[in-house]
Amino acid sequence: MFDPWSGNPWLFNPLTAAIDFQKRLHHEAGGLTREELRQRYEMPDSQYLELDGMNVHYRDVGEGPALLLLHGLMSSLHTWNRWTEILSQHFRVISIDLPNFGLTGAHPRGMCRHLYSDFVADFTTALGIQRCAIAGNSMGGWIGWEYTARFPQRVSQLVLLDSAGFSFVPPTFMMGMAMPGGGWVYSRSKIPREQIEQMLTDIYFDPSKISEDDIQRYYDLFMAEGNRTAAARVMRYVRDTLGFETNLLDQIKTPVLLQWGANDPWMPISHASRFMQQMPQSELKVYEHCGHLVMEEAADRSAMDCRDFLLKHNSGG
Repeated sequence: MFDPWSGNPWLFNPLTAAIDFQKRLHHEAGGLTREELRQRYEMPDSQYLELDGMNVHYRDVGEGPALLLLHGLMSSLHTWNRWTEILSQHFRVISIDLPNFGLTGAHPRGMCRHLYSDFVADFTTALGIQRCAIAGNSMGGWIGWEYTARFPQRVSQLVLLDSAGFSFVPPTFMMGMAMPGGGWVYSRSKIPREQIEQMLTDIYFDPSKISEDDIQRYYDLFMAEGNRTAAARVMRYVRDTLGFETNLLDQIKTPVLLQWGANDPWMPISHASRFMQQMPQSELKVYEHCGHLVMEEAADRSAMDCRDFLLKHNSGG
């Protein structure tokens, strides 16, 4: 068939232009394939569980009372690597790539009310865990306290590390993702690695503690197919619902440990005081010269404090 545009760089081919536009419309920009990500970021003890239409990536290390670790926004189970190494000497330590993040990827239902606390209930049931301790950072802290309030009989102790719960101002690019269409725009844009590096630099007190491998992992998993759109749905949900159901905190009678970076730019130390007002049984540990990711930046100290708290309150599995 004769094509009048073929071989002539000076002529505009509307058919080719339409095909190129359609590809850009339906395909995400940049990022490694899922297989490449698995090869690069699976742990030697990585496992997968089919649940809610997802292959949930998790680790299950050690023996003893169960401790479930929940990471924060745009993170993964790798954030708990040092904690797992230390605490698995005393507990059965389970860390998860939560739905919409990491190697687990997008949840088929996107984001809705109680999605995460329902997921934790289903996940622990699938692993035969009737009762466990929970530790969560940032968004993972929110999931932890919501789950504890909704299923109090299933949580023995609760550890919140710089937990989400009260109003905060996220970085500009996160606010952009939460805007209508933000996930689509970001998923079809080649996000500079420097943007993720700057985010990590901002939330660490001492950026020299961030390794190049850590930066690359955060970036690669953020850029994974489906993860940017999924993360945007989570952020848009929080924005549209005007925050979190903090009235649930009043229902929590479980022993609580708050672990807080004194220099957290996202969740200031005043947030810890607000948690303590609604959960007066809480204990507080503050880490000087530490930012938002206590379990990374003060890994050994915070893990040992968590261990002491759990042993003191007789964690049940």
